[in-house]
Order: sequence, then C-alpha cells, then structure tokens
Amino acid sequence: MNNDTCLIEVPALLNRKTSKILTFKTESLIIEKPMGLKSPDFIPAEAITGFRYGVSWIRGYAFTFGRQYFIEIQTDQQKVISIKLGSYYGIRKNLYNQLWSDIIHQLWRYYFVNQYNYYYDLYKINQTFELCGIYFHPNGIGWDALNILQWGEVGISNYYNYFMIYNRKNKKQYKSRSFAKDWNAVVLQAILKEIVEEKKVLF
Repeated sequence: MNNDTCLIEVPALLNRKTSKILTFKTESLIIEKPMGLKSPDFIPAEAITGFRYGVSWIRGYAFTFGRQYFIEIQTDQQKVISIKLGSYYGIRKNLYNQLWSDIIHQLWRYYFVNQYNYYYDLYKINQTFELCGIYFHPNGIGWDALNILQWGEVGISNYYNYFMIYNRKNKKQYKSRSFAKDWNAVVLQAILKEIVEEKKVLF
C-alpha cells in the first residue's frame, strides 16, 4: 500500500492555466477542473473497478490535424469518468503524451496493482475466474467452449494498442484484447505474461 500522495497537473492547451488536477491517494482518486464550475470527482479507491486508455486521431477533410489522448475509469456503479487531453496541430503533443503515460502509470501503481495481485492470488490457489472475457482454469485459459488452451500452448504477442493470445500449436486459434476498448486489458496482459514466463521454466 502507498501512504504517499501523487499530484499531476494538466495545463490548458493554449495558456498557462491548469485545466485538470489529479490527486492520487491510497484511499481515493480526486479529479478537479479548476477552470470549470463542476465540483471535483471524488472516487474512493475501493470503487475503482476498471480502466482503459488509448489515442484517437482528429481528422479534417483532407488530413489529420490532432490527436486525443484518453483514459476512462469505471466505478463499481458502472459510472465512467473520462480524462481527455486534446492536442491540435502538434500543440502540447509531447507534453500531453507524457502526462497521459504518467496518469496510466499512477493508476496502475495506486489502484490496479492491487487488482493484479488479487487475480494472481486466485490463480496460485487454482481458483477458476474470469478477467476481461478470458476464463482462467488451473490447467490453462479459454474464451469459449471450443478454445481451451493448456498453459504450455499459450502464446502472447504484444503491440502498442493491443495484444494477442494465441495457440502456439495452431495460430488460427487466437483472441485479441484492446487497451482502448476492453476494460482492464492491461491487467489481463500483465497476469498472462507472468504466468506464461513461469510456465516456460516447467515445460
């Protein structure tokens, strides 16, 4: 558990004012918008159940002129809170990319490493569970009745926006998960990578 507090300030696109302040604490996440009239979003840590993230392109008639970095946080009440950093014509592109990465890192550090540990512990005691549409069994994983892979058959290919789970013996048997579309895909990826590395020693 972390007893410290991490503060991330996001500057506005065209001036030096602060558009968002994110306060990460062990017990909560607070998202403020000093330039707006809306009260801050206060999210208890135990209510945070999922997140996903990505980059979408902003296109005009003939060319792309911007990008939007986004992070979505889901609560146990199915509420979705969005954090968006929009860069146009390259303005603040590098800064927003860094802040986006920093926010993802802190979400993992303060809240989702606990979720990772929870599911990893279930795996270690041979408990069956489901995460991000993938079903974990003591001997392997599956995503429908016809796709049950033994641990020695599980392969993973990692890419920037998504990753693939596939059968090493039959690569036509696969499933992809997107960090932008699938809740907690990054937690699933981390657990699978850890287990597959462990199993390499055994097989």
